[in-house]
Amino acid sequence: MYAKSNPSDARANNRRLLFRLLFPDRQLSRADLCKETGLSRATATDVTGEMIDDGLLRELGSGKRDGRGKPGTLLAIDTDMLRLVCIDLSRPYVMTGAVMDLRARIVERRERVLDDGDRVNLDDVLSLVGQMIRLAGSGLVGIGIAVPGVVSGAGRVISSSNLGWDDVELRDMLEGEFSLPVRVDNDANAALLADRFLGHGNPNCLLVQITRGIGASVLLNDEFVDGDDHAAGEIGHVVIDPNGPACTCGKRGCLETYVSAIALRDRIRQDPNRRADILAEAGARLGGALAMPASLLNLHDIAVYGPPDIVGETLLNACDETVNSLSRNDYQSSMRVRRCELGDDATLRGQAVSVLREIVGRRGLSATASS
Repeated sequence: MYAKSNPSDARANNRRLLFRLLFPDRQLSRADLCKETGLSRATATDVTGEMIDDGLLRELGSGKRDGRGKPGTLLAIDTDMLRLVCIDLSRPYVMTGAVMDLRARIVERRERVLDDGDRVNLDDVLSLVGQMIRLAGSGLVGIGIAVPGVVSGAGRVISSSNLGWDDVELRDMLEGEFSLPVRVDNDANAALLADRFLGHGNPNCLLVQITRGIGASVLLNDEFVDGDDHAAGEIGHVVIDPNGPACTCGKRGCLETYVSAIALRDRIRQDPNRRADILAEAGARLGGALAMPASLLNLHDIAVYGPPDIVGETLLNACDETVNSLSRNDYQSSMRVRRCELGDDATLRGQAVSVLREIVGRRGLSATASS
């Protein structure tokens, strides 16, 4: 859930470590936290006290007695005091905004229909963020935006063909406008964070997101694979058939022309009697595209996130069969292709996790929230 430890900031690292152990809904005593982390009792008491003051944690009742002495007081994530605002720009024809608590649960949500199809105006994004901030009230400590496309580590949208954006300094723009910490992430990365920490994901996992296009994200030992140009996972415009249909990118036969939700719905609408065959064919094409990178990285867990009318058993079974038939060998166990089961809000909830990764190590969150 968090980046590797920075030795020069042990306190921030300890805050992240303790928050991660309790996230999203564990209840542990300080003694439990010491056992799981190796921290001294004095350090755990000091750091958890600071996190309680900041509104990150709260004390509950006493836990079960373990041996002699009084049972320890249980600690949990505080869901009452602090709030996050997250915006999902990955869905076609609509922007979704949410006020979230520190367990990445939605408290309030609003949607805005896009007047110009998929194109998103920056002023509309600022307006929706402002609306959600007003709904959040005091206690707001961070903002997250999930964007389809290539996003730098500094929150710059390098390219988003679906939104019609190039070289947009989105994080700087939002932080300048609202004076709050901001995380801008690729939408598939956000969905993978949700699957990893709120669903059934593993430290080593590949997630494919099927929405208006096709995107992917990879975790290796709980670290994202970003690539030299921050474009790792941009598989939608990899050509799988040079003689295939024309793509919006100018090439022919891109994966996106066969497997995106929009392309598949169009084909099914034209020939509804072949729905099962169309989805099975799409799953086989997706499995063929994933077999090599999954084998290269020795991944056993592949999650597919998308609308249930597309990402169902027919597509998943065909994908699973194909990826395993193309990569099976004597020294590697089979891969599992499964559906990400967090629903339409996976990207929003994963973006909240991303914001938490950004802010939990910082001291004085309550002061920031009330400013």
